[in-house]
Amino acid sequence: MLREKLREILKSAGAWDLAEPLEAFLKSLIMELRPIKVIISGSLAKRRFVRGLSDIDILVVVDHEVPHDKRFMLTSLDGVDVEVAVVSKQELEKALEEGRGFYVEAVKQGAVIL
Repeated sequence: MLREKLREILKSAGAWDLAEPLEAFLKSLIMELRPIKVIISGSLAKRRFVRGLSDIDILVVVDHEVPHDKRFMLTSLDGVDVEVAVVSKQELEKALEEGRGFYVEAVKQGAVIL
């Protein structure tokens, strides 16, 4: 399921070459964090990804406390920045109630891949 959804998003966004490194990165995140949901948001989810200008935004939702050092991660895959935000389900619900932009956009317009 992860592979198919991810490849569909990347293909339609013109970023097919990122499929393997992004899938490997996501699999390691999933093994480490055991999320209940993973959402790709931003320009990639909207199929407006532009290499050299866009980054990849990922929201990871877990059902447990998130260690402080795991809340935000930044990495690079084949020269593309990848920003990961990790929140508990309760923190996400609160962020949505407060209307916090990134979280609202991720939930409303993002692509759920897990």
